[in-house]
Amino acid sequence: MIWFRLIMIAMFSLTAISLFTYQGTEIFHAFVDYFNRDRG
Repeated sequence: MIWFRLIMIAMFSLTAISLFTYQGTEIFHAFVDYFNRDRG
């Protein structure tokens, strides 16, 4: 049971980290596009 709980926690943390990194890259690209549009 302990191994099952550890696997569930690991899967949840991995999905959370991937979602956060995806949102971070999306926000970064949005900032880059905004600054490029503002300068140009």
